[in-house]
Amino acid sequence: MKRILIALGLLILTIGLTACILFLVYVNPFMQKMKIVTTIKYDPQLTLVLGGGGNTGILVSDSAVLVIDTKMNEAADSLSKTVHALAGTKPIIVVNTHIHTDHTGGNKFYEGQTIIAGGNYDRDFWVKECGDKGVPTVWVKDSLILKIGDETVTILNLPWSAHTQSDVFVYLQNRKMLFGGDVILNRQSPAIFDRYKGNGYGYLKAFDYVEQRFDINKVVPGHGDVGGIEVINNFKDFFIDMKVAALDPAKKKELLDKYKDWNQVPFLMSPAAAEGYFEKHPQP
Repeated sequence: MKRILIALGLLILTIGLTACILFLVYVNPFMQKMKIVTTIKYDPQLTLVLGGGGNTGILVSDSAVLVIDTKMNEAADSLSKTVHALAGTKPIIVVNTHIHTDHTGGNKFYEGQTIIAGGNYDRDFWVKECGDKGVPTVWVKDSLILKIGDETVTILNLPWSAHTQSDVFVYLQNRKMLFGGDVILNRQSPAIFDRYKGNGYGYLKAFDYVEQRFDINKVVPGHGDVGGIEVINNFKDFFIDMKVAALDPAKKKELLDKYKDWNQVPFLMSPAAAEGYFEKHPQP
């Protein structure tokens, strides 16, 4: 019995040390990088606030202010102060691209305003994940078109699961700009979690879907730098490569190494994790 207890203690210690090393080497740097906030004045009406959680867009008009994703923690608080100062007495319309709290953590600062999210969630699931402050007031099942000043804004709920069960794209028609949420990332590995019905094949369908539906010049990913249509195409290549790696072991190492410099967390958000999804799900 004593030997068993010693062995068990050593095992627990090893697991704990491994977890600490992984946190210090991968998770903590990832989180610190996520906290960095960069503000870009794209044009007189549109400001992009990158980092501090998911990337955010603020579109200001004479009649309303549109906010795309509300960030997390201190960045969410700072963003809300900026938005309220810009809005004054004008109404604020918030769009959440999906349910994860790095994109919805600031919803609580917009109580009493319109908050829009994908309609494949239900209220109980949202409250369980995000709390009961800043729960969406409008659930979009298909699409919704808004006029914000001279801009036509299309809010499109993806009709199948990709990053989550209800991912939303936001398209600014005059600017030919797409906000992709976490269905589109720039040089960052995705998280594909069963809890949110993550689906690698859903990502692949989504890339073609939005390119066919919208005329896109600028892409604001959920995380990473703003770019052109190449941001979508590069992320599409990632998923195609991970699918090939799962089907052809001879190419696996080469294809995983191709993305080793992408922002990632081992076992959770990494090329290997995405490849593992396709290995586990060889068919859609």
